Amino acid sequence: MKKLIIYFSVAITMLLLLLGSSRLHPYYHLAKKQVMTGNELAGSTSDTLKIAIIGDSWAAYHHDYDKKLESILYDKGLSAHVVSIGNVGAKSKEIYQRLYSTTKSVLLERPDYCLISAGINDAVAKMGKDYYVHHYMLILRQLIELGIKPVVLEMPEVNYRAIANREPWTMRMRHILSSLMTGSELYGFNSYKTALVSTIKKADMQNRILYISADSWNPEGYDDSRGLYLPDDTHLNAKGYEVFDSCIAAAILKDIGIK
Repeated sequence: MKKLIIYFSVAITMLLLLLGSSRLHPYYHLAKKQVMTGNELAGSTSDTLKIAIIGDSWAAYHHDYDKKLESILYDKGLSAHVVSIGNVGAKSKEIYQRLYSTTKSVLLERPDYCLISAGINDAVAKMGKDYYVHHYMLILRQLIELGIKPVVLEMPEVNYRAIANREPWTMRMRHILSSLMTGSELYGFNSYKTALVSTIKKADMQNRILYISADSWNPEGYDDSRGLYLPDDTHLNAKGYEVFDSCIAAAILKDIGIK
């Protein structure tokens, strides 16, 4: 009898978690397209290259290294102004919606490039590749419509298993159920990355964006590059951002024709 009660309790708990995942949390619903016109942007007469970095915690924590990226570019003969604004835990939908709220002031300054850090939190929460690609493409299209060149920062390798182990068991169970619902990997992101690249190609956007692969700055992958990460196995340390920014600078310099 006790076993029956336990099995019944587990079944009810899983059902409630499933319902909570799909109904109670609005971030599972796709965002609708919003509009910001180029008429809202500030005029630009400066010779200084403007770079915005938006997205999740990788963008938020980059704020402390904005001057370092400016310095790297300056050493190559390019004057630049870098502004990073991000939100810890933000998924692709929130990042898109913030284009019209907290991130809007940065975009209104008419940056030449806008780097997008998004996807880790989608993958952790098992939102699914369709959810991720839908909102990422909305971000890309809005930036292009504003005359800002998007820079896609490919989802980096992090220790997804370590992230999951830090979560309470209820959250772990919800993410397992979400994985079943969306067909997502439990501890990875390859389907997200592949789906985004495929959609960008289908939309014929390759020549309108800049794509920086994770391999270009971290070819050895997470397991062999732990010296670039903080102890949380998720975020870059100072050395990691130095390597990361050097790659970003090289990609932008190449794009504008400076060797």
